[in-house]
This record gives sequence, structure tokens and C-alpha cells, in this order.
Amino acid sequence: MKKTGLAILMAATLLSCNKENLQSKLPVIPTRPVVNYLPVTVTLDESHPGYKIPETFEGLSYETSLLVDSPEFLNENNQVLIQLIKNLGRGVLRIGGNSSDLTKWGWGPRTEKTPPKTLTTSDIDRLSAFDKAIGWPVVFGLNLGSGNAATAANEAAYVKKSLQNNLYVLQSGNEPDMFSTGPRTAKYNYKNYQYEWGEFFLAIRKETPDAPFGGPDVTPFNNEWITSFAANENKNIKLIDGHYYVTGPASLASINYNDILTQNTKLAAYLGTMHTEASKYHIPFRVSECNSVFGGGKNGVSDVFASALWALDFMWEVAGYKGQGINFHGGGRSFFYSPITIENGSFIAKPEYYAMLAFKYGAVGQTMVPITFTHPEYNLSAHACVNADGTYAITLINKEVESSFAFTIQLSKAASSVQVARLTAPSITSASTTFAGNMVNEDGTFTPNITEQYTPNQNTFVVNVPAGSAVVITIK
Repeated sequence: MKKTGLAILMAATLLSCNKENLQSKLPVIPTRPVVNYLPVTVTLDESHPGYKIPETFEGLSYETSLLVDSPEFLNENNQVLIQLIKNLGRGVLRIGGNSSDLTKWGWGPRTEKTPPKTLTTSDIDRLSAFDKAIGWPVVFGLNLGSGNAATAANEAAYVKKSLQNNLYVLQSGNEPDMFSTGPRTAKYNYKNYQYEWGEFFLAIRKETPDAPFGGPDVTPFNNEWITSFAANENKNIKLIDGHYYVTGPASLASINYNDILTQNTKLAAYLGTMHTEASKYHIPFRVSECNSVFGGGKNGVSDVFASALWALDFMWEVAGYKGQGINFHGGGRSFFYSPITIENGSFIAKPEYYAMLAFKYGAVGQTMVPITFTHPEYNLSAHACVNADGTYAITLINKEVESSFAFTIQLSKAASSVQVARLTAPSITSASTTFAGNMVNEDGTFTPNITEQYTPNQNTFVVNVPAGSAVVITIK
């Protein structure tokens, strides 16, 4: 071999050795799993705007006993809770639940001699002060289960006097269709309820002529009572309402997060009935108490990220039937499904609360736009709205826990600006949730931190939505 050839070979060998030594000193970067985004096409029909979602669509529901047992909760000095509620914009506050039929009216202010489970004028005044701080109208439940018409008339008069124009409607009895299991006999039926409701109505209107009413506030899927009540009392009410829970009771060991992510086959007929009756009599309807698992919610189901995906999808379903709104039940320390709860003395926003934020930014006050998408066999949903300024908001919800999707958005005109705000968590069973890149601060404030912004300048673009997550897209 010539000397020149030998020199080249030695140089090449030395370079190879140095390269290997250099590579051995570099940090090892773990290979991320390749995500296979399945294609889905979403098409907006901007030429046919539909139902305008009310500004007061979102709401919270609390037990009447909370006013008696936890006076620090719905309190005008509770600045963190007030801020958390203000983050949601306008809404409706509902006071009722099972305890409304177990709590007696005290006919006066609270004293040292006030018996337990007694609601007083002091409690109502505290509620009124809190409500003025948040500015939400109130749905207030009266005790039909163990009360009487005269007492209800006195209570209603004071509630109306204290809340004034912030009283939205009065309800008489919580889930009265269950009274046959107590406090009434097994033969208790709708006719019995109708008679008792009428007694309450006449007594209250005699003392407070302008008292507003709603009802029948029944358990899920009781279409018969809703239809009968609307037919009998449509001239006397300003709201039709019922309750909804996906499953329960919470004591069932078999319930898991898949139960709330799976579509409830009875829901469409239930919402359809309320929509039909509301349209027939030109009265709005509302799901005045709702949540994931009845009986206080289930740990590991109602308080994890799966509940956020369920809650966001459920609000869109109600809006799709032109519902006036929903009220997520909660508040008690033992309620796993509360959107806002107390942990170690602090008020904490739970996963459902972040779903409410997502719905506020992507739906509240906006007009729905028809939308179609391919592959309806997947556990997905897509919804769209148009704002008064011509901007669009699209919400994409992926309830598939193992499949991710690439959504191709098709518009009729080019988009000059696209912002993507994600509703996400480390896993479907994680309690840690973020929306728009941020979490709620300790003082209750929330500021979106949207970092995904694009300028596509075309009428078609793609947004990836990983398994078990959702996005709210704002388009200009």
C-alpha cells in the first residue's frame, strides 16, 4: 500500500474512533411513542345559524342544608368562591336538593334557641348578600315533603323580599315523584302531587302575588310527570325543569369512569320531551340539578378528568335541545362531584369546573352552527358557534381513551387567525386539570394562557386532539 493510502486509512480510523467517543458522551434522549392520529373531517354550515345559548346557561346547585350547616360557604365574605363563580360569567344559582324537604322554616331570625335543621331569615339574608356579590338569579326550593302551605307562603314571601328581582323561580318539592318511598305512602302519584302543588301555589300567590314558579323538579327520565305538569300549570310557571344523573347510586362498586363516558341511551328522549313541552307552551326548560353519579358522586369517577369530558359534552347536549341551562349539584364536603369543593380549608376548582370554563369560552352567549363530522362510530363530539363579531368557536371532545384524532376543519371562508385552548389532564383518571394552558389560582382568579396560535389563511386546517381530551378553537 502506498504511503498516501495508508495515511488516509489511519485518518479515517481516527475520525471514526473520535466520533464513537463523542457519541458515547452525548445524553440519551428517550424515544417517545409514535401517536397515530386517526383522520376525522369536520364541516361547518355557517349559513344556517341556530339556537343562541343563553348567557345564564351555566349554573350551580346547592343543598338547602348548606345555608344552615355551613354559613361560611355561601357568604359575601367568601371572596375565593365569589371569584371562582365570577370566572364563569353570568349564571343561575339553585338552592334545593333532598334537604329542602327536610329543613323546616323558622319564621324569624336565628337565635340560640333555633332548633337544628331549621332555616331562618338570617340564612336567607346571608344568601341574598352572597347572591348580590355574584349577580346570579336564584332558583329556590320550598319544603313540600314535610312542610305545609301556610309555612311555605311565609317562607316564600321572605325569600322574595330578600332576594327581590334576583329570585328567578320557586320550586315546591325536590324530586316529588320519589315521595312514594317516603315521606308519602306507596300509593302517592302525580295527581296527589298536583293537588299539593296547587295548595302551595294558591297560598303563596295570596301572600306574594308576583311570586314566580317553576317545576316539576323530578328525577331523571320521568317524561310523564313533566308532560302532565306542563299541561296543567303552563300558565302559572316560567320554567320547566327536571334532574339528570348519568348513573348511580355511588355505592355501587361496579361503577367506573367508562360509565360516564359512554352515551346514555335515555338522555335524548328525556331532553326531547322537555324541549317539546317547553316549545309547546313557550316556556324555557332547565336541568336544574345534574351530575355524574347520584348519591354524592363516586371517588375516582366523579372527581377525575373523565368527569370534565362528560360535563362538557353534557352541556352541549342540553344546548342542542335548546335548553336554557344546567345546574351542577355539589357543595357538601362529602360530595365527590362538586365543581368547587373545600380541601384543607381552601376552595378548590375540580375537573368539572374546568369543563364549565371551556363551555363558557366556547359556547355561552354564542349562536350554534350546524356541524357534521365523519366517523360517528367513535366516541367523539364536535360543536360550533358563531359570535356577534363574526368569529367562530369550535369545541372538539375526544372521549376515546386510547385513540387520538386529527380533525380537519372545513370552513366556507378562509381563517386568518386560529387559537387552540386545550382541556387536558395527565390521564383520564387524574384530578389535575388545566384549560387554556392554565389552572385556577389560589385566590380563585383564572387567566387563559393560550400558546397555540396559527395564521393559516385558508378554509381548511388540522387540529390534533389526543386521546381523552378536548379543545376549544377560536377562529377569526
